Amino acid sequence: MDLTYTPEEEAFRRQVRQWIAEHVPKRTDVRDLEASRAWQRALHAAGFLGVGWPAEYGGAKLTKIQQAILNEELARANAPGVINSMAIWWVGPAIIKYGTDEQKRRFLPKILNAEEIWATGYSEPGSGSDMAAAKTHAVRDGDFYVVTGQKVWTTIAHLSDWFFVLVRTSTEGKKWAGLSLLLMDLRSPGVEVRPIRQITGDSEFNEVFMHEVRVPVTNRLGAEGQGWEVVTSALINERTGIAGSIRTEQVLARLVGLARVRHLTADPMWRQRLSDLAIRAQITKASGLRAMTDDLRGRMNPHLSAGMKLLSTELTQRFSEAAIDLLGIDGALWDDDAPDDGKWAYQFLYDRSMTIAGGTSEVQRNIVAQRVLGLPRN
Repeated sequence: MDLTYTPEEEAFRRQVRQWIAEHVPKRTDVRDLEASRAWQRALHAAGFLGVGWPAEYGGAKLTKIQQAILNEELARANAPGVINSMAIWWVGPAIIKYGTDEQKRRFLPKILNAEEIWATGYSEPGSGSDMAAAKTHAVRDGDFYVVTGQKVWTTIAHLSDWFFVLVRTSTEGKKWAGLSLLLMDLRSPGVEVRPIRQITGDSEFNEVFMHEVRVPVTNRLGAEGQGWEVVTSALINERTGIAGSIRTEQVLARLVGLARVRHLTADPMWRQRLSDLAIRAQITKASGLRAMTDDLRGRMNPHLSAGMKLLSTELTQRFSEAAIDLLGIDGALWDDDAPDDGKWAYQFLYDRSMTIAGGTSEVQRNIVAQRVLGLPRN
């Protein structure tokens, strides 16, 4: 593994860093939907969006190393994410791989320019991360599917225009074999979106109810019964890389700074705890570098993303737990007069979701055990 950058790559880093300094909005400025769209469009216009997408579909013309540098600098600047991130990571690549020419012309341009926002519908009540147990059913009626069912924990569905939704088109054979993937207009008659109030007070997640929603057969992605393949292929695109390690280092630095303010850096118990977190942060960084190197060498094991997701999300929780312990009784405060403006209190509550969202830690452990370590199922 060569950890050095060429002069050309360092020049690209300077270019990216200057552009970010001139264009990055404050995080508070992108809470508004239109402001979020504007930030995504700025990145797209600069050629920094859709890395990994083919250039003919509007993807950024960057090498994999340039992509890593871009992600690293965005993380270093604490830049906000893009509103259509799930469509860029999952929906777009799936349409590129499995879609018809008409679907590609219709949907791909409006993903990158944030004209149409997407949500993904996988989890259902009673099945959670077991996507193959999906019961939302789609019955063929001529040129349409009639869809009835419910999805839950659907991120930004209340802001979205379209739904990348996994449905059951057959009950024959193994449970994963009867699944199909539909592209559903969320403004269709019969769709109801109900935001879920979270412990933080936010409503990022939603329930989506579908009652006899008619979806054109032309909006099926891939063949009927190919939904499991489409979804699992798309999910491989969500993995933690070098940008994740930058964010980890930033949080660790905040935590050490908090320990100094609380005059606890000389306490042997806290020195040991912070050292343990620092070691875990370095392991996360090394894992990100390994993933990037494997990708460059064409030898990536897609199942390692499960291990990286498990490692990074549990470390995130350990960070916020340590911060609340450092703050003591002040950790319950959540206002402008609280230490660090109450950000740690919010972070602690939000981070409870990290080992659930994107696949629970239990599911990730099963994937690592079976597909990486080769352990038996029983």
